Amino acid sequence: MNREFLPLAIIALIFIIAFYAEPLVKTNEKGQIITHWNFKGEADGWMDKQVGIYLIPVLTLVLYAGLLLIPKIAVYKKNIGLFSQQFWGFKVIVVFMMGVIYVGALIPNLGYWKSFDPVTIIVPAVALLFFYVGYMLNFTKRNFFIGIRTPWTLANEKVWDKTNKLAGKLFWICGALTLLALVSPSDFKLWIVLLPITIVVIGLVIYSLFEYRKTKRLQKKKRKRKKQRK
Repeated sequence: MNREFLPLAIIALIFIIAFYAEPLVKTNEKGQIITHWNFKGEADGWMDKQVGIYLIPVLTLVLYAGLLLIPKIAVYKKNIGLFSQQFWGFKVIVVFMMGVIYVGALIPNLGYWKSFDPVTIIVPAVALLFFYVGYMLNFTKRNFFIGIRTPWTLANEKVWDKTNKLAGKLFWICGALTLLALVSPSDFKLWIVLLPITIVVIGLVIYSLFEYRKTKRLQKKKRKRKKQRK
């Protein structure tokens, strides 16, 4: 069986949910549904019913199509092929996360569980994505689409490997910290999710620069030693 069946099945399920939910959702006097909540669980964004119901399913399909395209247009096709199994898992996790976000946004619009906070299921989905990305980064090979891509990781394979393996560990930590948002005060939920990953990304860019310079210094020393021997 083609392994793309699983992510496609999840996408199909999202569209089925949208189709059956359309006549059931509650709208305001303007015919709009809630499409966004802040981290306090308060609704702060509305959208036309039709657009709001089908936006995430369509975005999920487009996102999946883009991920399918990557191995076909990549410069380092062979390198992406070396971690194709992990990349397939990433596609599954991404469409699953989009499905969870969609269900989380849909439930309050159906009129059930008025006290339901979408964050309670969206946060674990985001944490799962961080955990899986952390796992995948241990297998990625140099390419322009997937992994920690800086001018220095793309310029040197050793710098790529070191940076992405460190990133894998840091993304696991971000995943664990993200789960703390479930039990943290409302005012801190957004910071708990966004601040660690922001610090990690900035730190990895700096780390890759230092590793690149370190690698270059070592290469220069080796060349000097060879010249001295001659």
